[in-house]
Amino acid sequence: MSTLKALNFVALPKNIKNDPTIAKRSKLLAQLEQQKALALDPLYVHPRQRWVKTDDGGKQLINVPKRVKRWWRDDGAGTSYFVVRYGSRVLELDKGKSAIVFTKPEHLVSIIDTVIAAVKAGDFDKAIASIERVGQRIPRKAA
Repeated sequence: MSTLKALNFVALPKNIKNDPTIAKRSKLLAQLEQQKALALDPLYVHPRQRWVKTDDGGKQLINVPKRVKRWWRDDGAGTSYFVVRYGSRVLELDKGKSAIVFTKPEHLVSIIDTVIAAVKAGDFDKAIASIERVGQRIPRKAA
């Protein structure tokens, strides 16, 4: 018991809730990390685990590769554009602007790192919230 006296004990608060803003940020950060890995290695596939039925009727956990789609495009003139997506929608980064332009492919990783830092700082919270409000249904009034 003498070793436990060095620790500080408290009662567990009852109202611990998951913050939805932090969950949305972490979802976007995971997607951006996949884009960074894809920028470094064009053959990158994201590993996923899936349960499949075996011949004897049991279940087995296997690794299944998931293809990661690029968030950047190249035009014929040597200019490239990077967009940030949340789900299937493109986030608006500035008023009426949704793409980041770059000319050299080696700048892509630093652009993704900058976007990751901005997401961690909370700069994309309003953009994510506006995307989610678009798909909400308006409840009908009872007749």
